[in-house]
Amino acid sequence: MFYKMGYELIVVLIVGIFHTALLKKVLDTFLSAGDKKGLTWRIVFAGYYLLTTAAYGIFHVSFLYEMCNLAGIIGVTCFYRGTWEKKVWISLVFFCMDTGSGAAASFVGSETIRMQQSAVSALLLLICVAVVCHIPDPKESREKALDKKQMFLLSVIPMLSVMVFRGLLYGSIDRLTTVFVCVAVLALNLCVFSLYHILLKNYVQLREQDIYKQQTIAYQNQFELMQESQNRIRALRHDMKNHVLALEGLVKSSKPDKVMEYLASIQEFMNNPSEHIYTGNEALDSLLNFKLQRAKEELKRVETDIVLPEKMNLHSFDFNVIVGNLLDNAIAASVRTDERFLKFSMRMENGILFLYMVNSCKGIPEGVCEIRRLSEKSYAGHGIGLTNVQRIVEKYHGDMEMHCKDNCMETEIMLYRKSM
Repeated sequence: MFYKMGYELIVVLIVGIFHTALLKKVLDTFLSAGDKKGLTWRIVFAGYYLLTTAAYGIFHVSFLYEMCNLAGIIGVTCFYRGTWEKKVWISLVFFCMDTGSGAAASFVGSETIRMQQSAVSALLLLICVAVVCHIPDPKESREKALDKKQMFLLSVIPMLSVMVFRGLLYGSIDRLTTVFVCVAVLALNLCVFSLYHILLKNYVQLREQDIYKQQTIAYQNQFELMQESQNRIRALRHDMKNHVLALEGLVKSSKPDKVMEYLASIQEFMNNPSEHIYTGNEALDSLLNFKLQRAKEELKRVETDIVLPEKMNLHSFDFNVIVGNLLDNAIAASVRTDERFLKFSMRMENGILFLYMVNSCKGIPEGVCEIRRLSEKSYAGHGIGLTNVQRIVEKYHGDMEMHCKDNCMETEIMLYRKSM
């Protein structure tokens, strides 16, 4: 008797470790672990292991054990980065696979297998995890998620599946049919992962197309600016003889103030009011002029300080992601305030690109802002695409920091040109 109890206890403890390792595998595959230290993760998963093992030892396979298991899964998932919709979906799917594996194992006909129900359930769960982790999310996509409606529809499937498993446990269907239904429902949930990957891939492609579309509009805007500047040059060249004669008359009459005034008027004529920046870099100029023109139209005060070399080895797509998202968010946040203020500064020093931006905002707590939380909550227009910006900054081994003070959001980014 004592030998049997000891044997079962050892099996439960080993299966619990195996079960915890499978949960970690799934979460690491589909969510970002962030920058938490290894000790934190050991404590988190040890807590989950102790909770589920103790619950299984006390309640065995029952509703109370399943609730403890679900609470533990959700609790561990909360320590990962990502939108809450995706966290809920991943938690429900793993819980569904676990519940389905346990239900299938409990209906197997062999008495010997039923005695090893926890081990058989863990083996079936291992097969499910191996299938869903066969095509993992790329690291840069692990903090991305589909829109709320799509994630809700994906979450409905595992929720209904768990209800089916619970119904089978208390139903009167024959054993063979019950096992077949459990396997079929598990297979359906595995297919949902393929659907998720297809939808996520389509979502990323649409985002990239939107960025390229904005870039095309920016190029068109820059082309129009260049045409307008050329028209001004042609007009000035056409009347150059008259301008020279006028200046010659002013010089002969010893009127230096009038000469300076006349030259200032020529310079003012040559300035294109829609051209806010000219570095000679077509990709930079087109995007910055397009975004800054929009800022000047919607805000009361816009200040710029941009000093960049003409030749910069900068990928226009990545630059579009960083500057485009930051300016879009800043304008969206600032336009909701009374100040409607934006200051944008970029300069290159000693091979390092510095970007500094300040904009008025409201509804954001003071202090250093966690980009992930801004991205999830999207306070006052902030947060849209910030995780994409952070991903590009990390790609170039740079640093990014955002903090709010006196209803102003300050953003600082540093990129190393050698990495660009």
